[in-house]
Amino acid sequence: MRRRHARPVAVAALGVLALGSAAACTADSSATAPTAGTSPRVTPAAVSTTPAVEPLVVDAVFDHTSLDPTQQFNRTGAMVTHALYETLTSLDPEDPTKVGSGLADYTLSPEGRWLTFRLHKGVRFSDGTPMTTDDVLFTLERAEGLGGPVSSLLGQVSSVKVDDRTFTLSSPSSNFALPAILANPAFGILNSTVVKANGGTIGPGDTATGYLTTHSAGSGPYVLDSVRGASEVRLAPNPHWAGSRPKFPELLVRNVTPARQLADIRSGHADVALDLSPAQASEVARAGADPTASPSATAGTAVPAIPATPAVTVKTMRSSTLVYLALDRDKAVNAWTANPDFAEAVRLGLDRIALAGDAPGSEPAAGLVPAGIVGALKDVVPQPSPSGTSTAPGSSTGTPTPATSASATPTTPTTSSAPVTSATGPTGAPSAVVTTGADGIPTPVVTLPIVPPRHLAAARAALKRSGYAGQPIPLSYAADLPIQGLPRTALATAVRDQLAEVGIKVHLSPAPAREAAAAYREGRTAFGLWSWSPDYLDPANYLAFAPGELIGSRAGWARGADPAMDDLTQAARASVGDDRAAAYAAWQLAMNARSPFVPLLQPATRLATGARVDAAPGNPVWTLDLSRLR
Repeated sequence: MRRRHARPVAVAALGVLALGSAAACTADSSATAPTAGTSPRVTPAAVSTTPAVEPLVVDAVFDHTSLDPTQQFNRTGAMVTHALYETLTSLDPEDPTKVGSGLADYTLSPEGRWLTFRLHKGVRFSDGTPMTTDDVLFTLERAEGLGGPVSSLLGQVSSVKVDDRTFTLSSPSSNFALPAILANPAFGILNSTVVKANGGTIGPGDTATGYLTTHSAGSGPYVLDSVRGASEVRLAPNPHWAGSRPKFPELLVRNVTPARQLADIRSGHADVALDLSPAQASEVARAGADPTASPSATAGTAVPAIPATPAVTVKTMRSSTLVYLALDRDKAVNAWTANPDFAEAVRLGLDRIALAGDAPGSEPAAGLVPAGIVGALKDVVPQPSPSGTSTAPGSSTGTPTPATSASATPTTPTTSSAPVTSATGPTGAPSAVVTTGADGIPTPVVTLPIVPPRHLAAARAALKRSGYAGQPIPLSYAADLPIQGLPRTALATAVRDQLAEVGIKVHLSPAPAREAAAAYREGRTAFGLWSWSPDYLDPANYLAFAPGELIGSRAGWARGADPAMDDLTQAARASVGDDRAAAYAAWQLAMNARSPFVPLLQPATRLATGARVDAAPGNPVWTLDLSRLR
């Protein structure tokens, strides 16, 4: 009998820019039977006799620095590695809130602590090597050894090998998000033999990242053909891929500016463009409607004929990306951003509705969890019925329309277990009362306005209390990396102008993405404009903003600095089933009033495709499914 080997694994949070709307995937704590993911693996496809197809060209602004799946934490890295590596679980292509089997069938125990996997038969890596349990456990253990965001994504998870195709993962407490977490491309299963031969190991001595940035070691539909620095990535077919053959055997992903993307998609030199701004998308749409139209033409003026623009389709949809401001709590970084009255002035002085209006397709953010994910404030607010009554919190069937009045007087959320008012006066949070039920779970009663309204008078009063006297406050951001096509400079300028009306002098401090991100991750940014997209479709992902967690720590907010906030964070983390939406809503109400973060908006995403592309499946975690382009 084979002996079982217990291997402790710890794994946790990263961030990529996302496409599409999302709702969290959770298991109901009242379930009496295990939840299983049992979608069958696709059978091998017949050898195609279709004539050769030119490589598909995808234009994007690169934000990755590595193609080692365990070391990439961003949009383009996730998009490419998703095509190179398979994961244990997968998200339903039609409904990414549903998790099914990927490389393995799985069973989740009713209490959410145990997850048992059985690898599918016949899975081979791109060099023909069969995949086994040892490859899976090496992948997870390597993630733990490398540290960083991915190593903390799952928390403490232990593994037990049963045989070459069977193993279990267990968590110290309920972890219903685990199947969704494992679908993230960061957990693409590695060919352990190849990775070890090229410097891979468990612990800080690992040197395989360089190899994995120019060579792939996975089982996905593609392999890395070539990488040209930070300019382009070429993908070729995996000779041992057993699934459905992609329509485009070869792919070319290029790093180009949004302006170049616009020119490429219009001329036919690119098949997909990921970063068009709302204005650029409108320009493409107008050109498609009338390819001979000229913006400079006037009545009675002869306009030279111009070549017809190839057919371009622009798809716009709500993303799951959150745009937010971060004010560092460390006085050594900036005394003003660490001042609670100053932070209050910033929160109350911003008009989120106006900011969203200046970014077509965007929604003003009510809280840190975007609409469409369990616990989002917009989804738990009571909905008026035709008779004028309201439904109960959490029972609405759609996303409510946000309040449009910027002059509404803010009221203070309260909770029977932990007050969520600031120390300096009223906040701009939704009108709400948070009660604590018999089970100890905070339950919010939320009423409109759900989007914190602007309150200039209160903002100016808070600023006066802070003692601020016009000192320049640098607003840092990655100037060369748009957020779902939105130029960050435009957003930063709008924030600066709004806060100027409060009396705050904001100085724009743009920097290249790599430099700006490094400063933020190291806690050297006083005031920053950032975005966060889901690593997995569950509200637990947003606990990264809590004190002492990944994003909270970047803002100098340590665990223990706010015990009431720590309690609400733990209550949200421990919540299960139907209690989760209420617990996360209560957490957000408190975060709106007490945290160093200011949620701003939830942008739309635009995807432009040329004549050769009939379908471009988006996904909130890996943006675009390259292998399913049709």
